[in-house]
Amino acid sequence: MAGPVLAASFTDPASKISFTLPAGWKVRSVVQEGVRVIKVVPPKADQRERAAIEVTLQEYKAGRKDAPERLLRRYRQADGDREAALYARLNSHTGRLVTEYREGRFVSGRLWIVRHNLHVFLPTPGKRLLEARCAANASEFKTYRHQMEAICLSATSLRKP
Repeated sequence: MAGPVLAASFTDPASKISFTLPAGWKVRSVVQEGVRVIKVVPPKADQRERAAIEVTLQEYKAGRKDAPERLLRRYRQADGDREAALYARLNSHTGRLVTEYREGRFVSGRLWIVRHNLHVFLPTPGKRLLEARCAANASEFKTYRHQMEAICLSATSLRKP
């Protein structure tokens, strides 16, 4: 998408997750396995289909395996169809971990697709973890990178401890 992207701040009233919402993108909130998941959808169906864009934000009770240092070590190593992170940075002051990696998967039977992911983890009050994941087919990721970064990198929790 060419030109500047107009965006606004959005806060989900139920989960208290706040993030930057690019112009034209829509928000849907669902509950999956007892966790409220916010799905952010691009403006046109053809964009969503072609790039297979998936943007999700959720906050949940963090376990030992969710400690930022452990997540950093895990994403720096390849695991199954996921490559080692192209980028993995941990802010030791805030505990925020930003990772970028590629993973492959079969779709439609025999078609192998490589997905490019921007994954952000942020510890929040009450020993919880905010997870923001933006993914698209690797061939299309660059096209939507700025909008997805606006969402995932701005995600924060306004929940009180």
